[in-house]
Amino acid sequence: MQARFDLRRRQVSTGFILSVVSGILISIQGALRIIRSQWGLELGLGELGRRSLHGIDYKVLGTMTLILGIMVLLGAFLMRIKGREREGGITVIAFSVLTIFAGGGYLAGVILGVIGGAYELSHYQPAPNLKPETE
Repeated sequence: MQARFDLRRRQVSTGFILSVVSGILISIQGALRIIRSQWGLELGLGELGRRSLHGIDYKVLGTMTLILGIMVLLGAFLMRIKGREREGGITVIAFSVLTIFAGGGYLAGVILGVIGGAYELSHYQPAPNLKPETE
C-alpha cells in the first residue's frame, strides 16, 4: 500500500513553492516580533518597546502572526496530498489574507500566499469518480 503523502513521487508545483515561501516569511515576521518584544523590555524602552499597532502588545501580535504562518505552511503541505489540493489552496489563501490584519509577513508573504493558493486552485483537477456503475 502506497502512502498518499509522498514528496518524491509527485511533481512540485509552483503554487506549493510560492505558498511555502509565503508561510516562511509570515512565520519569520511573527518570530521576530516576539523577539523584539523581549528586546524592547531588556533595552529599557518600557511601554514603547512592548507596544505596536494601536496598543497591541508585540508578543500577542507576533504569536498571532506566527500561528497564521504555520497555518499557511500546513495548507501548502496539504496541497501535496493527493485529493486535498483544493482544500490546501483555500487554506493558504484564507490564512494569507488574515495575515494582513497581523502585519502581512512583510506584505510579500500575503501576496505570495494568495498567488500560490490561487495557482493551485486554478490547476486543480478533481479525481475521477471510481465508483462502479450499478444497473
